[in-house]
Amino acid sequence: MLVALSISESQMKLIALKIDVDNLAAIELGVPRLQQILLERQCGASFFWSLGREKNGICMLPARGLRRFSGAGQLALRARFGAKALCRGSLWPAASLSKLALLALKDLPQFEHGLRPAQNYQWQQRIVTLPADETSCLISEDLAQFTRLTGSVPVAFSAKSWQANRAVYRSEQLSGWSFASDTRGISPFWPVVNAEVSRCMQLPVTLPMLEEILPYSGLDRVDAILAKTLNEMPFGHVYNAAADFEGVQASDDFARLLDGWLAQGYQIVALGELYRHIDATAIAYHEVEYQPHEGRVGLLATQGRRFPN
Repeated sequence: MLVALSISESQMKLIALKIDVDNLAAIELGVPRLQQILLERQCGASFFWSLGREKNGICMLPARGLRRFSGAGQLALRARFGAKALCRGSLWPAASLSKLALLALKDLPQFEHGLRPAQNYQWQQRIVTLPADETSCLISEDLAQFTRLTGSVPVAFSAKSWQANRAVYRSEQLSGWSFASDTRGISPFWPVVNAEVSRCMQLPVTLPMLEEILPYSGLDRVDAILAKTLNEMPFGHVYNAAADFEGVQASDDFARLLDGWLAQGYQIVALGELYRHIDATAIAYHEVEYQPHEGRVGLLATQGRRFPN
């Protein structure tokens, strides 16, 4: 069962926590540490799992580089991923994540679990221009693999690095998901892409990630994020954590961040809990636009203009 809420609905200030689990470091090191941090504070969260192969090392191949892919972070690659991770998929074989992810997932019954693309890096490079039939096939295959391995259906889907196309939003609706988190924005919305509407609600990431507040900014990254949550938003907030970052090298800062939100009076919940507190009739349609975001390379799928204008 999910982590129980301890205050009445009328008093709730909500921050939904989305955690991406994309590589071995995330599974072996990050997830156990995050589990400890969350349970100690009685916080909820939604873990999103990639069940493919880790290919961080693709950035070491000639004429390639994660920094050139839209949605990638701006931290130095070795500082962000570590030397071992950068060897996987280049100097070393690409490691399979599915079996280890399944073991880790089964040890997290208190939390929600969602789906990430199995072919994470191909998705990041190609999905924006991928034909609709291939996009639909990728999502269907990933959904079938998750269901086969876990015996359950993921609560939602989350695109890699906020990269998507029209067929992604269509497939999410046809797959029966009530909500997804593929975008950045300021509030929940019904996505519209090229005048095509999806009735799978977007719960966009509304806050900057710890890794997006770069060292040269001169800011304390925890304080910078807490400053953005001083004033409550009508629909709450969504924070995106990377298990191999917030759960490893930034775990102390992540714990400080949670403590700060709790001190501000927030409940930290899973995406599904946030969704259940939303009045769908109050949600507007917005176009999905590609915009730059501080701390990221290229353009990210973002909540754009209200539709119709």
